[in-house]
Amino acid sequence: MARIVFCEDEEQIRKLIEAAMRSTAHTIELTVNGRDGLEAIERELPELIVTDLAMPEMGGFALADAVHARPALQRIPIMFVTASVQRGDIARFGEHGAAGYLAKPFSPRALREKIDELIARRRAAP
Repeated sequence: MARIVFCEDEEQIRKLIEAAMRSTAHTIELTVNGRDGLEAIERELPELIVTDLAMPEMGGFALADAVHARPALQRIPIMFVTASVQRGDIARFGEHGAAGYLAKPFSPRALREKIDELIARRRAAP
């Protein structure tokens, strides 16, 4: 079981995430933007952050940069979820410390599998 903070402004995607994660043992917190997400991350110290890129108030890249600027949060892996994944985007994900990404639209199964992969990778790291 892991704690995961999701940052997603689209209500339909949040509902999909909630439904997809219901069958897991993970504890999740859903937030509607990066600013609220950062507050939840600081409070919960999750094992994984899953964030959309384009959100009001604070987007995914700004959230990732804020997380990496805080020593207590730097080692938390971040997965970006976005509707636009092109060759240049993948390089930008790495520049902002992404542990992985998932393109929208995604299936609940793909979301769970990618999350399990990233959590397993984090737990195996020294």
